[in-house]
Amino acid sequence: MRLPALRHLLDAVQSLARAQRICVLGSSALLASFPELGEAGGPLELSFDADLLVEPCDEQLAAMLHEAVGEGSLFAQRTGYNADILRPEIIATLPSGWENRLVKLDETIAALSPEDLLVVKLRAGRAKDLELCRALIARKLVTAAVVRRRLEQTTLDEREIRPLYERLREISS
Repeated sequence: MRLPALRHLLDAVQSLARAQRICVLGSSALLASFPELGEAGGPLELSFDADLLVEPCDEQLAAMLHEAVGEGSLFAQRTGYNADILRPEIIATLPSGWENRLVKLDETIAALSPEDLLVVKLRAGRAKDLELCRALIARKLVTAAVVRRRLEQTTLDEREIRPLYERLREISS
C-alpha cells in the first residue's frame, strides 16, 4: 500500500464515521513515518489493507464500516485496498505510552510509531511479521534497543517474555 492509498482509505472511513480519532495500528502505520516502504520493492508494496481503530466505535458502526470499506466491499473491489476495523480491546496489547508516540497524519488521524508497531509484530510472531521487523532493523529505520525498551513497557504474560526476547534477538542479528 502506498501513502496516497492509505490517505484515501482514511478519508473514506472518516467521512463515514465522523470519528474523533482514527489510529492506524497495523503495518500500514509505517507509511506515516516511512512512505517509501510502500513503493516498488518496499516491504509494504504488496500490503492491501489497513488496521484501523476508530474512536468512538460501537458494533453497529464497525459493521457499517466493514460493509463500506472492508474486505470484499465494493470500495475494496474498486480500489484494491480495504480497512480492517479493530476493536478497542486491542489497546491492551500495546506498549505503555503508545498514545504519546503516535505519528500524526492530521488533526484526527494518527499512526502507531514504528517501534510500537514492532512490539505488536513480535507478539504476533508470524513469519511475515518477523520479516517486516527484520527489514526495518536492517534498513536502520528502527533500532533493536528502542524496540527492547518498548517491550519493557508492555504488559506481557509470563509465557510471552522469553519467546519475545528470542524473536527480537533473532531479527536483530
